Amino acid sequence: MQIAHLEYKLDNTILTQRTLHLRVGAQDVRLAIDQAARKIRGEVEVPGFRKGKAPLAQVRKHHRERVHDEAFRELRKAAQDQVMKQLPDQDKPFIPPEVVDRDKVKLSYGKQLEFALKYMVDPAGVGKNPEQPEFDQGSVRPGSQISHPSGQRQRCAGLSLIKAKLLFAPCTLHLAGSRERFTG
Repeated sequence: MQIAHLEYKLDNTILTQRTLHLRVGAQDVRLAIDQAARKIRGEVEVPGFRKGKAPLAQVRKHHRERVHDEAFRELRKAAQDQVMKQLPDQDKPFIPPEVVDRDKVKLSYGKQLEFALKYMVDPAGVGKNPEQPEFDQGSVRPGSQISHPSGQRQRCAGLSLIKAKLLFAPCTLHLAGSRERFTG
């Protein structure tokens, strides 16, 4: 799906996190909802109609939530793909983006859709000056773990110390084979 009317704004006030604010035009929302209704029309039953034969308006009315979920999934994927192609490498996601306040995002037939995606960027690429050489900070030993303030632990072998600290801050790094701990 190609979105004809798409506006975006990138918020990069946090060093390793980006928030992408997206606005999809009303015509694109209408097309996505109709396309989702056509897609599920053959799978659902609408009272008074044979399976797959109900008018789109009836499918939208009787299966509104399912149609809107499918339409939002398609719009989000298309908008995300279009915008990511335009972003510089240092602003591209390191981990998959998540929708901010998904329960507050309302899809309405024939109205603009606004939502935001939040994601982490690769800390190694943030603020990178191509004219300066890379500086290796060492790597985390195999068997090392990172513990979050919540008590959750995660293996982190193979990450550079800087990348581990930026990705999981605030955290405590427990190095394997020693009693050393680094808190950041």
